[in-house]
Amino acid sequence: MELGVDGIEFDVQETADGELFIFHNDDIEGRKIADILAADIREVRIRGKYNIPPLEEALALCGSRMILIVELKQVKSLEKFLAILRNHTDVARVVIVSFDRALISRLAKLAPDIMRAVITDAPVDRPAEITKALGSAAIGLRCQDANVESVSRLHREGTMVFVWGCPDAAAVRDVMKFDIDGIISDFPGAVKEGNAEKG
Repeated sequence: MELGVDGIEFDVQETADGELFIFHNDDIEGRKIADILAADIREVRIRGKYNIPPLEEALALCGSRMILIVELKQVKSLEKFLAILRNHTDVARVVIVSFDRALISRLAKLAPDIMRAVITDAPVDRPAEITKALGSAAIGLRCQDANVESVSRLHREGTMVFVWGCPDAAAVRDVMKFDIDGIISDFPGAVKEGNAEKG
C-alpha cells in the first residue's frame, strides 16, 4: 500500500480445524498446514518475528483500499471462505483465482457474483474455451507463455488476461506491452514505470 499499488495477491490455506490463514506454501516448518490446528499456527513466527495472518485480518487491512487477488490453495470450506469474504470486504473488488479448475467451476455456482480466474502454469491449447467451460472471466498466464498474439486472441474471445511469474523488472516491462489486463509481480516499481510509459 505504501508503494501505491492498486492491488495485492495472497494465498489462502485451511488448517485442520477449518480456520483460514494467509500463507504461500502448503507446509510450515515441515508440517502440512492442513494437519495443523489454528492455535498452533498462531504461535508460529516466520524469521522469528512475523505472524501468519488469518484471512479476516488481511481483509480488514486491505479490503476497502485495494483490489484483492485471492488464490485458494488447500481450501475445502468454500462456503466458510465466501462468508468471511462477504463479511469483511466489498466482493466487487475481489478476484478469486486457483490452479484447481474443479474449484473454479464450483465457485461459479456458489458465488457467480464474484469474479474468478483460472491460473495456468504451462502453455495451454484453447485457453478461452477453458475459461468459458469453467465460468471464469479471466485467465492467469505465466510470463513466458504470454505474447501479443495469445493476449489479443483471448481479448477477442472475451477473456481478460493477467500475467504472473516474471523473473525480473525487464520482463515485467516487456509483458506490459501486450495490453494485458493485470500483472502480479514482485517488482511493483517496474509496473508503475510501465503504466507511466503507456500514459
